[in-house]
Amino acid sequence: MTDPTMSPSAASPGALHWNEEDVRGFGMAVGGPGKVLRPTTTEQVADALADVRARGGNVALRGAGCSYGDAATNRGSYVLDLSAMNKILDFDPATGLATVEPGVTVRDLWRKAITFGYWPKVVSGTAAVSMGGAAAMNIHGKNNYALGPFGECVKSFDLMTARGELVHVTAESDPDLFHAAISGFGMLGCMTKLQIQTKRVHSGRLRVWGIVARDLAHNLQILEDLRGTADYLVSWVDLHAKGKGLGRGLMHRAEQLQPGEDPEGVRFYEPALQDVPTTMFGVVPKGWLWPGMWCALHLGQVGLVNALKFRAGHLEERGSPYLQTHGAFHFLLDYVPRWQWMTRPGGLIQFQPFVPMAESERVLRTIIERCQKAGHVPYLGVLKRHRPDAFLMTHAVDGVSMAMDFAVSRNEARRQELWKLCQELAEVVLEAGGRFYYAKDAVLLASSFARVHGDEAVGRFRALKAKWDPDRLLQTDLSRRMGV
Repeated sequence: MTDPTMSPSAASPGALHWNEEDVRGFGMAVGGPGKVLRPTTTEQVADALADVRARGGNVALRGAGCSYGDAATNRGSYVLDLSAMNKILDFDPATGLATVEPGVTVRDLWRKAITFGYWPKVVSGTAAVSMGGAAAMNIHGKNNYALGPFGECVKSFDLMTARGELVHVTAESDPDLFHAAISGFGMLGCMTKLQIQTKRVHSGRLRVWGIVARDLAHNLQILEDLRGTADYLVSWVDLHAKGKGLGRGLMHRAEQLQPGEDPEGVRFYEPALQDVPTTMFGVVPKGWLWPGMWCALHLGQVGLVNALKFRAGHLEERGSPYLQTHGAFHFLLDYVPRWQWMTRPGGLIQFQPFVPMAESERVLRTIIERCQKAGHVPYLGVLKRHRPDAFLMTHAVDGVSMAMDFAVSRNEARRQELWKLCQELAEVVLEAGGRFYYAKDAVLLASSFARVHGDEAVGRFRALKAKWDPDRLLQTDLSRRMGV
């Protein structure tokens, strides 16, 4: 419902100072100059939207900037950065229900929750993601097949619309807006407060297995065999392997520990014991590692590194199961600070198709083989299992996703080759009934939008956009690229 006590904007039209900054996606390959403002209150959000409206411009909403592509960039126009609205307003130790501002990160939330024996239900591969961004993009984790996406643990949110109305939204009060704003990539309004349900954990550690997957078919079979019992499943895939080993990798399975199973488990409720270590061997700062990764990538040694990692997986399998903290298991992208710098100067893009299970082996094999033939082999591949959900702009299918990280060349011809290849691969995915995830995308064409979601869902979304943002104040480079 709309809050009738919300006062009109106190700022004079055009009076706010927006800083000129270079605003890029996490992968650094897309983005550009933008005018940035960082509000700290809901009232300042309203003022900012009114200011842009008075200037006759448009504005993108941005959280922690963890979207790989252009979902939170707005070249030549305005960007409202919510990272300074980062207070945890309440946490109920009896229920695990958190009330947070949109700039609160996954790390902020888990550090609060774990001290009371709770953990976020759904987390990404980095703890840097903001709550507002997690909801707007409807992120998923290594347990999507079991618990669904982030939106499933959102109980309510306050939405500042483009016209400055503050609307409190629940799945019961307005199911259409609830299921569209979550997954709606910031097109329907700015979330200024969210209620997030966390889950009880009985230890600060998980039981983890490393499982060697011989090839793509074996990788997919492991996902199917274990998804009914495992709490988390994720597989690293060696995308350089060919022939009989194509699609080989190392699956990680993790289980929650039951009460009393881990006598030391409560000790690991201490946040400092959950944090990913900042040094190797207690001495070498991990922030120094990305130059070595840069050398491996730019000297063409990724295939060798992958082969060595696959071989090491056999040792891990023999040593399984073992206990690992929640933080160490989940936040692999945080192990090496600024790891994406290894792709400088061109940056990186991620291509992540979601493919129905029945088509998964054929489609993923085709994609891997085409990448190898074209000479654009992703340096990283990550395989996960998914299930459908009720959110309007969902990326999920009853199937699997393969996240594939490509280093982008500064050579314009090579860059265009990569974009063309990814668009051709997208066609293979769409023909098989697959979908895509806008937090990772940088290459899809506008013609893909209706094919990803279907005409009926797109019609409903555009109707909601016309209702809540009739002047199209909220825009991003992604929304224009997709013709939203």
